[in-house]
Amino acid sequence: MEIEIEELVPETIAGYCGLLAPLVGYVLVIISIAIHGDFKLAESSLSELGEMGVQYSNVFNLALVISGVLFFVFILGVLRTTESRVGDIGVFGLAVGAVFLILTGIFPRGTFPHTGLAILFYSASIGGLIIYGLDNFLELEPVWAVLIWSSIGFVGISIGLVYTLSPGLAIIEILGTLPLIQFSLVFGTLLLTE
Repeated sequence: MEIEIEELVPETIAGYCGLLAPLVGYVLVIISIAIHGDFKLAESSLSELGEMGVQYSNVFNLALVISGVLFFVFILGVLRTTESRVGDIGVFGLAVGAVFLILTGIFPRGTFPHTGLAILFYSASIGGLIIYGLDNFLELEPVWAVLIWSSIGFVGISIGLVYTLSPGLAIIEILGTLPLIQFSLVFGTLLLTE
């Protein structure tokens, strides 16, 4: 008896995980920011909230781990929607990004691999989104491709503008997750309604 990877997670569970991943992640990040009264969004990086030795660092690091696990389960459900090798590669990139997000929470700032893992999270996730968008475009579903690509383009322009105004990375890190949040909410909803 052979089980396909996408059959491991029912569509409804994957859909709910897609909706919960950004919600749980950002609620915990907001709580972490609130706990750290001296944290300045425009002057810091988010990873400072989870840095080794910082009080309540576990709240931020837990946000990364939980949202990464939820996003990974969601991505297993998204695998059902691909119809080509291109789509499979895009979903693989997103899954790898989720794993790097989990690892970024496990290895907080102050440990050797943290910065590399954070960069790999953004790189693999955005690369996976671009390729998944290409799959949608090639499968004659250009609306989804345009949605994905335009959100990445909008965020890219926004990051460029913010970078010229703000020395901190936190705003840029938040902006960098917006295409993933949109993807997670839209495609999580699609999995629930199919």
